[in-house]
Amino acid sequence: MSRQAVIDAVTAELAGDPSYFRAALLREDLERLTGLLELAAEAVDETAFMKAAGLAGWTPGDLRTHELKPWLDPFLRAWYGAADGDDPAPLDLWRDFDRNRLDILAGCLSTRPLAGVARK
Repeated sequence: MSRQAVIDAVTAELAGDPSYFRAALLREDLERLTGLLELAAEAVDETAFMKAAGLAGWTPGDLRTHELKPWLDPFLRAWYGAADGDDPAPLDLWRDFDRNRLDILAGCLSTRPLAGVARK
């Protein structure tokens, strides 16, 4: 089951002794993914699922979730359509989403040197 593969991958990473920040994010992800199972079962159609799932707290207060849409939306569509199949797409799309989310959200926590600006 491809949805379960995503949950299993997140669970395995959490068991692998990640950093404090990463462990907290993975625990939150497990809660969100469990919620996605319920949303997919209850949604009347993909549009309703996408609306509800897009506001599952992917960022605090979902204030920056719009920045993740290029990776989140394909993952959510695959999740909704995955029901009982063996399609690897949800796991691959999850990994793509997770990697880009970390780049965007963790990147805002540090300063990056600007191109063309000399360091002192």
